[in-house]
Amino acid sequence: MTDDQAVARVRQVIFEHFLQEARPPVVEELMKELSLDREHVTAILDALVAARHIALVPGSARILMAFPFSAIATPFRVTARGREYLANCAWDAIAFHAMLAEGVRVDSFCHHCATPIRIELEEGRATVVKPAETVIYLALRPTQWWENIVTTCSNTMVFFASPEHRDASDLCAPPEQAATLTPDEVHALSGPIYRSKLALDYARPTREALLEHFATLGLTGEYWRI
Repeated sequence: MTDDQAVARVRQVIFEHFLQEARPPVVEELMKELSLDREHVTAILDALVAARHIALVPGSARILMAFPFSAIATPFRVTARGREYLANCAWDAIAFHAMLAEGVRVDSFCHHCATPIRIELEEGRATVVKPAETVIYLALRPTQWWENIVTTCSNTMVFFASPEHRDASDLCAPPEQAATLTPDEVHALSGPIYRSKLALDYARPTREALLEHFATLGLTGEYWRI
């Protein structure tokens, strides 16, 4: 395999392993699966971090995130294909439906009051949203997300049971610095980023492609300039 082929294959194996086992592979499993030595695998993991496909536990080669999958407990549980998965954030939980293109159930909590939240998605839309006023809140601008993606996902992309609960939260930020979206809006937003995640030739959309996609959804304000 060329270096590029090895990177693509390792990325695909990570996502397939998460999908089958609901956990990430460890370095040794990747070494065995792909007949690569430790140095090569760890170098590829670093390349995948740089390309924003995964995040590692700081100071290690252990996979923490492979968006939308989380390796650790979070408030964002997704049921699909008869398995339970953990998502990194509210957006990633919804994005499972875009990635799998089949029915998913999301179970989470209001970030403000811990009210249980349930969302079911089928055929590209939310068919169940409880409470009905549930929103997804993005408390940082996109230009800030990758300054520390672990902090961003863990603390600033959450569910609220209603806009009133958002406004009562310490997380609430000025409108130009944050975004409030419905589950259907987040699913639509997820398409280009998550739809082909499981493909060998997956590539993250370019900045230009994302801006064009944002515009088609009417997301053209200052917040969405990346």
